[in-house]
Amino acid sequence: MALTIRALADRVWDHVLRTEPHYALRNGQPVERLPCGSHEETEERVAVGRSVREALIGIDVAALEQDERNTAALLRFVADDWARADESWWWHFPVAPYQMFEFSHTAPQAFDVITFADSTADVERFHALAADLARRVRVAEAKLRAQAERGWGIPRAALPGFVSTVEGMRVAMRRWLTLDDSRLEPLSPALRGRLQDGLRRVEENDILPAVDSLLRYLDGTGRDTAASGVGLGQYPGGERAYRELVRQYASFDISPEEVHELGLAQVAELTEQMAKLRAEVGFDGDEAAYRRVLEADERFHARGADDVAATYRRHIAAIEPLVGQWFSVLPEAGYEVERLDPELEAGLSYGYYEQPGPTKPAGRYRYNGSGLDTRSQIDAATLIYHELVPGHHFHLARQEEDAALHPVRGVLAPELLGAYTEGWAEYAASLGTEMGLYTDPWDRYGHYVHQRFTAQRLVVDTGLNALGWSLEEAARYMASTTMESPGQIRTETLRYSTDMPGQALGYRLGFLKFWELRSRAAEALGPAFDVRDFHEIVLGAGALPLTAVAENVASFVAERTT
Repeated sequence: MALTIRALADRVWDHVLRTEPHYALRNGQPVERLPCGSHEETEERVAVGRSVREALIGIDVAALEQDERNTAALLRFVADDWARADESWWWHFPVAPYQMFEFSHTAPQAFDVITFADSTADVERFHALAADLARRVRVAEAKLRAQAERGWGIPRAALPGFVSTVEGMRVAMRRWLTLDDSRLEPLSPALRGRLQDGLRRVEENDILPAVDSLLRYLDGTGRDTAASGVGLGQYPGGERAYRELVRQYASFDISPEEVHELGLAQVAELTEQMAKLRAEVGFDGDEAAYRRVLEADERFHARGADDVAATYRRHIAAIEPLVGQWFSVLPEAGYEVERLDPELEAGLSYGYYEQPGPTKPAGRYRYNGSGLDTRSQIDAATLIYHELVPGHHFHLARQEEDAALHPVRGVLAPELLGAYTEGWAEYAASLGTEMGLYTDPWDRYGHYVHQRFTAQRLVVDTGLNALGWSLEEAARYMASTTMESPGQIRTETLRYSTDMPGQALGYRLGFLKFWELRSRAAEALGPAFDVRDFHEIVLGAGALPLTAVAENVASFVAERTT
């Protein structure tokens, strides 16, 4: 039976490696084809998902060992998602900025790893990948046309961002196909000419015409058929689509209405805590006035990128002596902060966690060191506890180091399960309160600011997609509940309503679920409760659907109370 579970996991992983270049590259495999995002590709995934789901029905999960039950829970989650992918394919616009993010980062890597050491084969592979770029663009236009015929026109407010994304891809794709002399050295003159002539033909005859056709569509028919509103709720079948996405991203059963009410309560609670803290420090004005004070205070604006890193390192040094009291197992890999590459800073509001790898064995928070005059550092403590210690690093580095985990658990799961991955990081950052790391009122206020930002997502995402909110209504709410600039609010509201509806809910929903499970365990175990044991139960198995995490915690409690 263990072999059956592993065979199903192998089937899922094999499909992932064949169809998602990101994972093939991480696995050290060459990329033979770039996906085009077609419905035909999706139908292949549907077939795999349905076959895995059917096979799982015949397995007595209760008879499995704990680790196998965890794998089965993940496979069930993946199979259910894939089995309905032919329907969910219609719910996403292919040239939305966030939808293009992974492709724009993975495609150049697929070209870059080709060394031309195997001369003829590598030339053919480079040509094939270049042709796939054109195919991707043509499929995107065809999908947009098909969506419009179904009544799913592009939201008019999102059109400028879609156009900018396609224009940026036009420039990027030409850059990916430009090879300097050092790359071409392994090739004979004949093969070099064959490579460059072929790329020139693909670019001039396929890629550029496809991109220009897509841009004409966006400025013509796409504009004519554009939807006046935003959010999934405005489309035929959109309400049900959003309900499915909410459950998928949460990885447990919850409705948009429940999420919205939960968000309102969370925002109100955090707003009250912020007001109490303002009174505690002797400020008698309202929140807007306090925000102006904070924005003008030089203490919360770094003078240079090195100062940003120094602030993060100061907070890391404060938590390091305490982690042993909350965690019994730590990652083997070290951790560090490092500035983003300059070309990435314009497109990323904050930064991201980068897992350890062969060339850089430490986990790193890659931070944005630009625009420091408008980038407040008041939430620096919460941010670094979320990104590194004990947040993403304590989860992702450990999961990467666990050689016993099947790749679907060790590699695929963390990226599929945002409510676990981001929810854990949010929960981990909140541990700073009981660790005594937010005693400074500024750090505590920054912690509340950060928490309320993720809490308001529950309100705004559901408002835009389920309750018929306009972008203007959502922007007003965000302006009253965050410290974000008008430009960032615009980006965020479009992300929630047109790019990735439902995805941003996982941060706060996961945070609340981890605290709910901890509270249940602590109440059931009383004085026998050890937070280190709880953390090991939820971290040791790696990322799982939160329903499976809940089952593991329930088993942990039952074992200690019988």
